[in-house]
Amino acid sequence: MKRRDFFEKSGCGLATVFLAHFGLTSCKKAEEPEAAPEVPAQEAPVEEISRKDMVKKMLVEKKGMTAEEADDMIVQLEEKLPMVKDMCICKTCPTYVADETEVGFCHALVGKSKIITEEKGCNCPTCPVYKDMSLKNGYYCTRKSEMEQEMAKMEEPAE
Repeated sequence: MKRRDFFEKSGCGLATVFLAHFGLTSCKKAEEPEAAPEVPAQEAPVEEISRKDMVKKMLVEKKGMTAEEADDMIVQLEEKLPMVKDMCICKTCPTYVADETEVGFCHALVGKSKIITEEKGCNCPTCPVYKDMSLKNGYYCTRKSEMEQEMAKMEEPAE
């Protein structure tokens, strides 16, 4: 359809002529049925990786372990977890919140809290787990486990 014909048939005004010059249209004919709006395709739900799988991936990719070595390390971590939770003093910390049910955030198989967000003080250096396992960091409930924090330091460029 020529631009002039389009303008005369559409009756949309001067702006339509301008848009038609560039091959665009801004108005629909009155008799044209309205097109159904496009429905966006449903995205597949993102599967959350299990904590064990995340730790294994970290050990393989960042520490260069084989899958078997990583599996052995996870078994050792699983064996220590009850001891960590038993000795843990997280519930006495000023940062700990009443809604949280987890403890032992320094442990790789627990990791940071999904509930605690505000740092109000850290008791980690006074914890028996901290001393027993020679930990170096803190605020595990908001900043990730010891293993994750140490691996993040390895990634930082040296100055």
